[in-house]
Amino acid sequence: SQRRNENISSPTPDSQLPTPYFQDSLPPDSDQQTRIRWMQYLIGNIARPMVVTEHVYLLDPMPKGAKDNGLTEIVTVDTGGHFLSLERTYGLSGASAKIFQVATGAATDTSGIATLKGDISRINPVKKKLVLDLSTLGIYLDNLEGMTLGSRLPDGSQSLLLVSDDNFNEAQLTQFLLFRLNGIE
Repeated sequence: SQRRNENISSPTPDSQLPTPYFQDSLPPDSDQQTRIRWMQYLIGNIARPMVVTEHVYLLDPMPKGAKDNGLTEIVTVDTGGHFLSLERTYGLSGASAKIFQVATGAATDTSGIATLKGDISRINPVKKKLVLDLSTLGIYLDNLEGMTLGSRLPDGSQSLLLVSDDNFNEAQLTQFLLFRLNGIE
């Protein structure tokens, strides 16, 4: 089945190594739509982009009553395989989102695997650790889809900015949320 608003996104830690990923699972990879392919390409002074590695990112399962979930953003923390990811869910009870700390170092290279359906117990996905479940903040959340590292705050800590996509819908909000990052390893 085809889902609306699926796309390829591409955070870029540097101009030579973009890391595109699919917002939702591809049909040959997962009936549960929880297995995301996350790739790294080498570009630059070569004839054409070359896949360096590909990993599996496991989305959290959709909560009961949710209509859609997806990996909507990845922010590069450093060039050593550390990222922040933003997963969002939308359903009858509204929108929710979670920020995760992600590491690719021990993940299996899946670039030679045609399908991720079935048993993937021999595949090590990227490691992710919950940083913040935004639904615990007690504020209205809209369709959060963008995230970027912001400026350093006056105390020297790193800021993180989230933004929603209003889908050109008057019933939705354009929302900006600013956070201070603490304890990101």
